[in-house]
Amino acid sequence: MVPGDDGGEPPLSIAAVAARCLDRLQLLKIEFDEFEWGFVYRRVRSDTTEDNELWTVGRVCLWPNCLYTGKFEWRVPIDDERTLHVAWFNERVPGEAPFSQARIPYWHGPITDPAGGGFITSHVMNQDFVAWVGQGTIADRTKEHLGEGDRGVILLRRRMLEESAAVAAGRDPKGVIRDPDKNHALCLPRVGRDAPPAVGSTPTPFVFHAGQPREIVDEMRRIWAERSATRPD
Repeated sequence: MVPGDDGGEPPLSIAAVAARCLDRLQLLKIEFDEFEWGFVYRRVRSDTTEDNELWTVGRVCLWPNCLYTGKFEWRVPIDDERTLHVAWFNERVPGEAPFSQARIPYWHGPITDPAGGGFITSHVMNQDFVAWVGQGTIADRTKEHLGEGDRGVILLRRRMLEESAAVAAGRDPKGVIRDPDKNHALCLPRVGRDAPPAVGSTPTPFVFHAGQPREIVDEMRRIWAERSATRPD
């Protein structure tokens, strides 16, 4: 839930907030570019311009099966009917970099509501899952009608076939790094990379996936408070 101000309107669900925003937004321009490690997609919405980082920097599809938007999302086929979705979230904290954790917390995110059995739609990624599942167990792609906004889908499929042919011919596919000097830290395009947390701020609400354990929320707040207290003016 997105908390409201004390004494103000009741809190809205994240889904309700997203719906309000989408009702007002319109996609004006979209572009897809290929780079060494994958693809970049750029967009201009009715609430942004070409000066916005969503256009100047863009989002990354990291070859072959990862979405990178500051967080990582890997989609790994298990079999013909099931996919494992692994997400790795990172958030810049106050204080000097680098920041290290003795243990990286994790959890298994719920897809359905244990009480009623329906799909959870309160968070961004859960809404994506509903869209995926809604296509059916195995979608019939021969009946698709792709449009202008699907150019990225076409690009990805074409590259997948080309890289499969390269592997069959004994060549390395796209994204393989054999140079040890290069294979240690790749600088990927990222919106908001240089924006430090504001002084006096608190951790942003976790809107991506349902089920974040309370102990992780509390740990983030503790880390934020401790590093804010020691942050130089």
